[in-house]
Amino acid sequence: MREVRLDGALGDVEPFGDLAVGAATQVVLTTGIFVLAIRLGTGGVSAFDTLMMIVAGAGVAGWVIADEPIVATLCVVGADLIAAAMMVPKTHRDPHSETLSTFALASLGGALAAGAVGVLDVSLLLYPTYYCLVNGAIALLIGRRRSTLSSRLRDPAARLAVAGAAPPHRP
Repeated sequence: MREVRLDGALGDVEPFGDLAVGAATQVVLTTGIFVLAIRLGTGGVSAFDTLMMIVAGAGVAGWVIADEPIVATLCVVGADLIAAAMMVPKTHRDPHSETLSTFALASLGGALAAGAVGVLDVSLLLYPTYYCLVNGAIALLIGRRRSTLSSRLRDPAARLAVAGAAPPHRP
């Protein structure tokens, strides 16, 4: 396969070479994280979690079989929105369990991707706009909860309440 470089020269390109390396790296790392989460993770899966994963799986299946790009994109957005909604309670309880910069930068990436779209077309803007908004909302949740919890820990009575002890009685 031949490519035309910006300086006008022709060069050889190996199809999918860099793409395959990137995809393989992501598969290995994601699988490693999954295995560690199963072995070392805490918590469990409730019936509601199982139902939401089935609905999200249906969204992914809809993406695979849809002939229309907008329908496929809506299926992906639906599946991802369910995953984000499932993450919110844990993030609310323990905002330090998530990395704020990851969600903030992902939101920025979605905004930049939406800004890079050359034509105002819903099918092109739907996913990057959704991605910007959902990641921005999670980043705001993380930041606000961290701020709220740290201000509570500065107040001695609130610190005892957070730790599960009753505040001292003052007549």
